[in-house]
Amino acid sequence: MKEKITPCLWFNAQAQEAATLYCAVFENAKITSQSPIVTEISISGQQLILLDGGPIYQPNASISFYYICENEQELNNIWKSFSEGGKIMMPLDKYPWGEKYGWIADKFGVSWQIALGKISDVGQKITPSLMFVGDQYGRAQEAIDHYSTIFKDPSIDGVLKYGANESPDEEGKVKHAQVSLSGQKFMFMDSAHAHQFNFSEGISLTIHCENQEEIDYYWGRLTESGNESMCGWLRDKFGVSWQVIPRMLSKIMSDPKKSGKAVKAFMTMKKIDIEQIVQASIA
Repeated sequence: MKEKITPCLWFNAQAQEAATLYCAVFENAKITSQSPIVTEISISGQQLILLDGGPIYQPNASISFYYICENEQELNNIWKSFSEGGKIMMPLDKYPWGEKYGWIADKFGVSWQIALGKISDVGQKITPSLMFVGDQYGRAQEAIDHYSTIFKDPSIDGVLKYGANESPDEEGKVKHAQVSLSGQKFMFMDSAHAHQFNFSEGISLTIHCENQEEIDYYWGRLTESGNESMCGWLRDKFGVSWQVIPRMLSKIMSDPKKSGKAVKAFMTMKKIDIEQIVQASIA
């Protein structure tokens, strides 16, 4: 069975170009499906959805991807490729938490934390990392606690807090945390620095649901003090964007006889209603 939660990256007519770059740069990366709007890729088993949604949103560093390289050649190759047209946020260097580490945004604005290390330290090659800044600063622990009540089999691998002399960050806020939700690892951090971004639809998290009961559950829990949007999209109380969609949707969308009718029904919905989509597709 595929993973429960898949990151979705928003592009402006560049999704296929980005997929080509990522498959050339990353080891064990391949395109798994492709349509005029959506391209799906797998990087060492981690699925990513690349969506051509237009110019409305763009990825930023509020959600980045922590990528572990087990040898320097791999790390250097990735860094060189992403440096071309990209933006270095933290230079490739030795840090207290790593022998060799750097933070870079590629030419599409997608942020990557590239680290030399062992996959066994995290448990997966690539890990989404959520950074709480601006009006969301200091809420990383609250988010960890909240998501741990929503997703199955939550576990906290570790939480490192800021000390007393780490200005501008406040003592006790989350410096780095690693959490497992539904069998997948996520990282969380607070940052009080003056960042010019926050959570947006530029990078969302897609929940693949098996049935209407699951859709109702995740939609209800994640919209608590949040906001409903359209077509299965929502923002939770921290501003993080989610898509709550049924797995069967991709099958219907791949059927040229059904997709047009299904899309027409889908576009009128906020929370997805599976039965309405099925009935519309066969009408």
